[in-house]
Amino acid sequence: MKILKKIGKKRIIAILLTLTILIVFAVLYLNFLEKKPVKSSGRTGGGSRLVNPAEGLSLEEAIAKFDDKFVYYLLYNIKAYRLHNPPLSSNEPKIEIFVDEEAYSAIINDGRININNGNIEDKDIILRTTKEEAIKMMNDKNYVSQSFSQDFSSIELISSKLELFSKGYLDIYNELGGK
Repeated sequence: MKILKKIGKKRIIAILLTLTILIVFAVLYLNFLEKKPVKSSGRTGGGSRLVNPAEGLSLEEAIAKFDDKFVYYLLYNIKAYRLHNPPLSSNEPKIEIFVDEEAYSAIINDGRININNGNIEDKDIILRTTKEEAIKMMNDKNYVSQSFSQDFSSIELISSKLELFSKGYLDIYNELGGK
């Protein structure tokens, strides 16, 4: 208590207020900073040019060949590479994706989208769609918001709104027609 009296309550409040303002500015800066896409180092390849895996395929052929490369391209189209860790944290953005009944997971690390098969612990959001819808979204970027707004696809928020905001999900949520 003697230390508190020496420093003074007003100074402590001023220091805490300054720290809070700095953290808020850091979060805002990271959310509005334009991130450039980085190729994945995960199971999706990582070549020099990103190619739509459904390109040149009929809908039926694309559905038959659907795998994690398709999921990567879909997440790339919705700009998941813009997601980031919150300031002063190593808590990476994690997305669980259900395409029909198949589960995929994505971790975004420094602009890289890393895809794996199966569920993921401590996910931030869950995306649900069908192979047909995913392929339509991959072939037409303008169709993405339509698929979500017409409930052909859905997004479920798992983490708190503050955490989602601090990781940069706000732009993706709005782009997907979030309500």
